[in-house]
Amino acid sequence: MGARLSGKVAFVTGGSRGIGAAICQAFADEGATVVLTYGGSKDKAEAVAAAINAKGGKAEAVGCDARKQGETARVMSAAAEKHGRLDILVNNAGIAREVTLRKMSDEDWNDVMAVNVTAPFEAIRLAANIMEPGGSIITVGSILGDRAPSPGLGSYCASKAAVQLLTKAAARELGRKGLRANVIQPGPIDTDMNPADGETADLQRMMVPLGRYGKADEIASVAVFLASDEASFVTGTTIDVAGGLTA
Repeated sequence: MGARLSGKVAFVTGGSRGIGAAICQAFADEGATVVLTYGGSKDKAEAVAAAINAKGGKAEAVGCDARKQGETARVMSAAAEKHGRLDILVNNAGIAREVTLRKMSDEDWNDVMAVNVTAPFEAIRLAANIMEPGGSIITVGSILGDRAPSPGLGSYCASKAAVQLLTKAAARELGRKGLRANVIQPGPIDTDMNPADGETADLQRMMVPLGRYGKADEIASVAVFLASDEASFVTGTTIDVAGGLTA
């Protein structure tokens, strides 16, 4: 285990699986105490925390319905109070509704925006008020925040574009307080949301210069860098981790 995040407390939304789970494990391996949230995957989230604790790390899983206004901030505030501090925020929770704009219901649109934009806003606003200098805010966006490559992705793309600019705005506003805010935009990553054996997987691989899907651990390693003092002069930046797809 490393020590780049020793003594720090991290709050990671959507930490029950995929990229979120990998980030939690990587943070714990570097010495951070990790509080991870879950929506409907309690068993998976608790398994992630248990695996971390079994290796000598520190982690706990807490439920959070990010669709409910104020819930993310409430859960995050409770975590900060319990541990006496908050050093790292990772806005990772996200959902998609693959429906064309003309057929999308208000409910689907509102759910996507609530989880992908409003919840990160609540978390960033709270972090701005409770984090001490040196704190790091990391938003896991998507390369679809810069493009809409196919029908049915409009709400997801719009939400990821919004949260990217929200995080950049935070970097601009919070820099003088000593807080940093950055965005990681993954390309095709092998997760439940976009499996490497899915219907469009071969097409996505063809578009990636490296010719393969990425791994969740490859996102986590970038998150560790951004959370650590090694990235002390990195803020307001978007890092595409997409195998060259955005070249």
